[in-house]
Amino acid sequence: MNSRVCGCTLLLLSILMAIGVRTNDIPDCDFFDTVNITSSFKAGNGSYRYKNLTVPASLTGEYDYVIQYDGDRISVPKHIRGCVCKLKTCIRFCCPMIKRMKSFGCSKKENSLSYDMTLDIMQDDGSIASKHILTEMFVQEDLPLPCKTHYALDRELSSEDQWTLFEDGKLLRDYDKKNLSKQEYCLQPRMASNITYYDYTIAPYNCVVEPSMVMGYVKSASIICMVITIAVYFWLPRFHSLHGKCCNLYFICLAATFLLNVFSMFDVFRPRSLLCQINGYAGYFAVMATFLWLSVISFDLWRRFALRRFHEFNRNSRSSFLNYNYIVWSTASVLTLGILMIDLFTKFNSANPLTPGVGEYTCWIYTEGWSAMYYFYSPLIILILLNGTMFALTSRYIYVENKRNQQVLNQNERQRKSTNKANYRVYLRLFIIMGGSWCLEIMAFICYMEKVFEEFTTAADLINCSQGMIIFLATFCNCDILRSIHYRIQNRYSTATDSTGSSRNPDSDKFGNSERN
Repeated sequence: MNSRVCGCTLLLLSILMAIGVRTNDIPDCDFFDTVNITSSFKAGNGSYRYKNLTVPASLTGEYDYVIQYDGDRISVPKHIRGCVCKLKTCIRFCCPMIKRMKSFGCSKKENSLSYDMTLDIMQDDGSIASKHILTEMFVQEDLPLPCKTHYALDRELSSEDQWTLFEDGKLLRDYDKKNLSKQEYCLQPRMASNITYYDYTIAPYNCVVEPSMVMGYVKSASIICMVITIAVYFWLPRFHSLHGKCCNLYFICLAATFLLNVFSMFDVFRPRSLLCQINGYAGYFAVMATFLWLSVISFDLWRRFALRRFHEFNRNSRSSFLNYNYIVWSTASVLTLGILMIDLFTKFNSANPLTPGVGEYTCWIYTEGWSAMYYFYSPLIILILLNGTMFALTSRYIYVENKRNQQVLNQNERQRKSTNKANYRVYLRLFIIMGGSWCLEIMAFICYMEKVFEEFTTAADLINCSQGMIIFLATFCNCDILRSIHYRIQNRYSTATDSTGSSRNPDSDKFGNSERN
C-alpha cells in the first residue's frame, strides 16, 4: 500500500512539475511576439518596465529556450520574456537598428544610419496608415534570424519585389502571393535605390528559397556516365576518326558544363567571390562550346554527304580537325568575353535584362530574369536552328538524292556510304538527345518566367539533367559497340603484335575509310 502511495505521489509531482514548466511560457502568446526583458526594471506587482512600455506580470514568463527559424528549440539560460506585441503593434528587425543586414548575418560595425522611419501598414479595415516605427510601433531586435541566407525585397528596384505589411505583423510577398509570418522574414535598413533624401530605407529580408537538390544529384549521375562514355571513345579505335574526335570533344564539354553547374547548385563557392565568378564564366564557355561542337558534327556530316565535290577539303581530316578546334574555342571565347565585359562595365540589376549577372546570386549566369534569354538561350536557339537546318539537308541527301544513284554505285562507294551512314546514325541519336532536350529546356525557361505549366518545367529539367545517362544508354545499347568492346578486351594483350603484323584491327578499317574521304 505504501509503495502504491509513493508511486502515485511521484507521478503527481511529475505532472505538477511538467505543468509548472508549461506555465512558465506566456499563455496565448507566440514566441515571436515576445522580447527578452530580463535586464528591465521589475516593479513590486511583478510588471516590467521595458523601453517606455509597462509589461504586466500576466504577459511575462520564464523561458529556457529560443525558437530558431526552422522551428527547432535551442536550450539557453533561463531568462524573462514579455509578450509586448499584445500591447503594441510590433515589427521585427533582423539586427539592432544601427547595424546593416548581410546575406549571412548582421554587420559587426555599428553606424548612425539616416533612414525613413515610417512604414505603410495595411489596417484590418483595408486602409493604409503610415506609422513611425519608434513612436507608434514596437521594434523587436533580439529574435533569431529567419534563416541562414536572405535577400531583400527591394520594391524600388524591382517591380517583382512588391510587398505589403499588415497590422498583425504578417507580410504579403506579391510575386507568389505568400503570407510570411515574423518567423519567415525580418526588416532592416537597406541602402536606398531611388530615394535621395535618405541614405537608407527599411526593406524586408526573406529567406532564399532553397532549390531541390534532386536535379543536382541527377546531373552528378550524368557526369559519371559521361566520363565512362568519354573513356570508351578514347579507348576504341573505331572512334579515332574525325567524327569520333568531334563527338568526344562534345561529350567532354557537356560533362564540364554539368560539373560546373553542379558546383553552382551545391554552393561550392560563395556567391560574388572570385572563384564563384570564374565558375560562372567557365560554365558559360563550356555550354557554348558544347553547342558549337554539336554544330561542327552537323556540318562535318553535311559536307561529307552534300559537299563531295570539295575533295581537298574532305581529304585532309587533320587540317579539318584543327580548323574546327580553332572555330569552336575562339567563338566560345568571344561570347564569354562579351558577357564578361558587360558585367564589368554595367551595374547588375535584376530588373534590367541587359545585365548577365554572372556570380551575383549563384555561380552561374543569372537565369531568374529575361537576361538569360539574351545571353544564354538566344545563342542556343541560333545554334539549334543551324543544326536543324544541316540535319534536314543531310537527311534529304541520304534518303532522297542518294536513293536515285544507288544502283550505279561501285563496291568502294557503297562501303564509304555505309560508313557515313553509320556515323549519321550516331549523330541522329545525338541530335535528338541534345537538340530535343535543350529545346525543352528553352520552353521550360519561358514557362518558368511566365509562371505556367510547372509540371512541364519540372519534367523538362529532369530530361535535360539526364542527358549524360541518356547518351550513355544510346551509346552502349548498341550491339555493334558491345562487340567492339568485347573484341578490344579479348585482344588487349595482343595489340602490339596485331599492329606490327599483317593483320589489322577490324575496328580501324571500319572507320578508317571515313578519315580518307
